[in-house]
Amino acid sequence: MAGQYGSVQRTSRRNRTLKDEDEVLDILEEAGIDRGRVTTVDSSKVDEAFEVVEVAESEVYEVEESEYVRKAEVHQEQKETRLQGLKDQLAAAESEEAEELRAEIDDLESHIEKLTEFESRMLFHTQPNVDL
Repeated sequence: MAGQYGSVQRTSRRNRTLKDEDEVLDILEEAGIDRGRVTTVDSSKVDEAFEVVEVAESEVYEVEESEYVRKAEVHQEQKETRLQGLKDQLAAAESEEAEELRAEIDDLESHIEKLTEFESRMLFHTQPNVDL
């Protein structure tokens, strides 16, 4: 989704958690993996076991997908040009109201900077099945 000052993307992520420990051990044992190799049912050990046997991931993991929105890019020049135009118009005005507007623009500029700074770890979660 693109906007005047940048864009965001809708993407998804998969989260896995092991199913019931006894169920996982039984499935792996049936596939020929000794219980002792994965006694604590550590997901990294289970992943190692996947490399040597054909067991479907869904048999031992609860897999959940979640969707979220992340910033894709920021149109920095567009953002700065728009704000600068407003600041230039106010610079020509001299009144108490103009001074209040300057302060408000400074606050908005700071808020916009926080919202549009691009950090890959910054995520905005959405509820599943919500259209953007």
